[in-house]
Order: sequence, then structure tokens, then C-alpha cells
Amino acid sequence: MDLGFLRPLYESDAPVASVHLDTGRDRTDADKELELRWRHLQSELSALGADKATLDVLEDAVKEGTSRAFGDHGHSLFASQGRLLGSYTLSEPPAQDRALLMPIPDPLPLVVDRGRQLPYVLVALDRVNAKVSAYTARPTTEPASEQEFTGADLRNIDTMGRGGPGVLSGYNGRFDGQNFANETWRENASRIAQHVRDAVAKVNAQVIFVGGDEEAIAYLRDNIAERRLNIPIHLVPGGRGGPDAEERLHQAAAEALRDFVVEGHDDIIADYQQKLANDQAVRGTEPTLPMLSEGRVRTLLLGADRDDEPRLWGSPHEPILVAKGPNALDDPDAAFQAPASALMLRSAMASDAEFSEILEHGHTSGDSGAILRFPKSPQEQL
Repeated sequence: MDLGFLRPLYESDAPVASVHLDTGRDRTDADKELELRWRHLQSELSALGADKATLDVLEDAVKEGTSRAFGDHGHSLFASQGRLLGSYTLSEPPAQDRALLMPIPDPLPLVVDRGRQLPYVLVALDRVNAKVSAYTARPTTEPASEQEFTGADLRNIDTMGRGGPGVLSGYNGRFDGQNFANETWRENASRIAQHVRDAVAKVNAQVIFVGGDEEAIAYLRDNIAERRLNIPIHLVPGGRGGPDAEERLHQAAAEALRDFVVEGHDDIIADYQQKLANDQAVRGTEPTLPMLSEGRVRTLLLGADRDDEPRLWGSPHEPILVAKGPNALDDPDAAFQAPASALMLRSAMASDAEFSEILEHGHTSGDSGAILRFPKSPQEQL
């Protein structure tokens, strides 16, 4: 994951209030629960020294965000000196409501949630009709684009106009209806495939989920391959045939997306393990810190489990620097403490490193590590 989207959160020199809040609306008393949870976090921020203007802008953001909320979701909010630095919808509620006021933002729940979402395209089709929907990686009830397609069938085609009786009558004047039908379905699939390609390009989709008629899906696969659209295509239950079929399709796509994300993280962990064996990676917080401070991290890996998260030291002047103690920094007297994840993410962002959650077979972790831009030196390997 590219951490560049976090840069606006670091635009204030004053302390930043970070709020991660369950804003789900799937319960009858959700509004009252949300108000109580926000009041509790508001009190915590006030006790930490947050100014009224910052608390007010956060409260406005909570109200605005929850007015558009749907289902079982959450929000991450960041503000400083009465200015909202960022407001993000989370696809799932945070593990726990959390509010901090620190010299830097606390973005771990946000980046973890972003890493569990991918842009995708969902296709429901039969041999004549299709609906192609494109979804971004951001949680929403509505697709970024949606195209409905109605193709040709054997009832609305003038067969004589497709080449004349000499072409369609076949051997001894007999019309080969089966071949003509197959040709029609293939032509429909070809046109649907172009809609799919356009949808993939619109959201930069990383996977396509398809449900519906099996033969139509086979034709669609062939056409997509011809267009050199080299992203995975996964078949899911459901498809066309009414609201029930479409609901099954959406539920199956959500489950398939989770599985696809877990598989992707498993691949990252496998690559990480291989690089560890070849001195191209480090494991644990302490070995990762000098690599971050020297700008040598290609991918920072952190687990979402924060129960035993240590506190580290950072520099107000050099965001790339992070250490176990203040004396290792450029200005020990100005150094400050913050949770390890907050400082390590700031350092990774400042050096244009990428991020991945440590998620092994779908299970969260409290570990940390890094894949390096280049192998460790012989002295470091000792």
C-alpha cells in the first residue's frame, strides 16, 4: 500500500487529535450508543488538552459522517487547531473506540482497514443481459459506475440480414441453429467484455467477480483473455434472476473479496519469509528502527494487534527518525514519545516506503518487520 494518502494528516505543527469510532447504524439504538461513545472520547481528548475548536470540528465530522453511514462500519477522524485534517469511512468498526492527542496522528486502524479493501468489478450475466458494477476500495453502498447491457437473442435478430440465405441456410439448405445461437452468445459476451474492461479501468480493479449463466461466463472469460486483461476472475454464486439472486451475488462477492485479500497477504508474508532467509528483511521492532531511520525500508509490516504495543521516540524536525530512546535522535531535548505504530508509519511515509498488515491466514498479529530496499551489509549480518 502506498502511504501517500496520509500526507495531509501531517500538515499541522500543533498536536493532532486522532479518533477511531464505531459509527455503525445496524442497531435500533445506534444513534444513542454513538452519542455516548463520542461523548466519552470527547472527554478523553479534552483531558489530554484538546482545544474547543478542535473538539467542535471533530463533533461536526462525526455527525456528518454518521448521517451517511450504512450498516456495520466506522470512521477515522483527524483534526488540529480547529481544522479537520482527514475524515475516512472504515469498512469495519475499529477493534475498539480510541482517541489520542499527540504531536503526530495515529493512523494504524485506518491503514489496516485500507489494506483489507480492494477495488473490484462485479458482473451478473446470462447469455443476453448483464450488469457490470465497479467498486472502489472505499466503503460505499453505491458502485463508482454501473452499466446494464441487453444483447441480441434469437427472437430479436433478423437472421436473413446477417449474411443472406446462402450463409445461414447451411448444408443442403438446412440452418444450423445451434451454431448461430453460439455465435450470438459469443458476440454478446464480446460486447460485455468491453464494458468489463472499461469498469476495470475506471477503478483500477484488482479482481473481477462473476456470477450467472456458466456458458455465458465461459464466453466472457475467453473475450477478457483476448483483451489482455490480466487480472484474476473469480466465479461466485448468484447472478441475474431477480433481487434474491443479486443479493446472493453481492454477499458472495463480499466473502470472495475477503478471501482474496487474505490470499494476497499470505503471498506477502511468504515473500517476507523468503527475504528474511536472504538478509533482505528484518523481523521485530528493534531491528526495524535503524532501517526506517536510514530510509532503507521498502515495505513496512505491522500487525493490527495493539495490546502490547511499545512507545518509541520521534523527532519533531525529522519525521524519518524513530528510536527506542531520545538520545538516538537529532534533538534529544525536543524528542517526544508516541505509540510505535504511529512513529513507524510516519517514518515509512516520509521515506516513500509501502505498508502491509501482517495478516497470516486471516489472523491478526502484533508483530512488526520490514522488507528492505537492498540486502543487509556483511557487517549487519553478523
